Amino acid sequence: MTNPYSTAASKTKLVCIHGFIDNASLWSTLGAALEKKGFQWAANDLAGAGTRQDQSGPYSLARAADEVVDFVKSSDAPVTLIGHSMGAQIAELAAARLGSKVRALILVTPTPLQGNALPDEVRSMLRNSGGDSVAQAGIRRAFSHNLSDEQIVLATNEKSIMGRKAVQDYYDAFTGGDPTGEQATACACPVLIIGAKADPVIAEDLVRSIQQGRFPGSRLELVGNSGHWPHIEQAEETAEIIAEFLTSVV
Repeated sequence: MTNPYSTAASKTKLVCIHGFIDNASLWSTLGAALEKKGFQWAANDLAGAGTRQDQSGPYSLARAADEVVDFVKSSDAPVTLIGHSMGAQIAELAAARLGSKVRALILVTPTPLQGNALPDEVRSMLRNSGGDSVAQAGIRRAFSHNLSDEQIVLATNEKSIMGRKAVQDYYDAFTGGDPTGEQATACACPVLIIGAKADPVIAEDLVRSIQQGRFPGSRLELVGNSGHWPHIEQAEETAEIIAEFLTSVV
């Protein structure tokens, strides 16, 4: 995690972790909204994505969590971890290891840490989309509610999309999950879970189940007019939810 996108003053840095078939640049819209509220944030590409598209594996939750932990430990400042989808799994794994270094944990349309088995037709669509801009654009259209054509084009640039091997391995990683997801979270910090009312992948019922089963005492917010990417589809509303939460707990 080495690419900060903001230098705004803030007591707590927000470390943003992207999800499957995404890259760090997709946090920029939310980041701009958060900067207006005085927050400093950082994001970096997972191995195999964005500026690290050509980097070899392993493409795993464990490696990604290791990188987050190393980045956070490189500074004395406390952080808030924000993870989207598969990035939520990574964020929770890192937070459990970082203890008091993490002031808060924010999970956006989170993939369940214990894994998330998907129907065969969805498995085929997702797992076989590596290196294919057309296929990944189709996924974004299918799973979003309010992404513009311009946003989809930017997200599926051939120079930054996840390649075949990375997509296959990350798909297996997030659907397989981690055994610690079978029990209540080990994270002791305040937790905010953000769902999206029109998300066909991590539906509202699943989000509520995640909260009730693993994060007792956490806060749950649902973003309207958004599919799987509320931090892009409704960036201003998502930023407002995050800012209000952090103001109340950090």
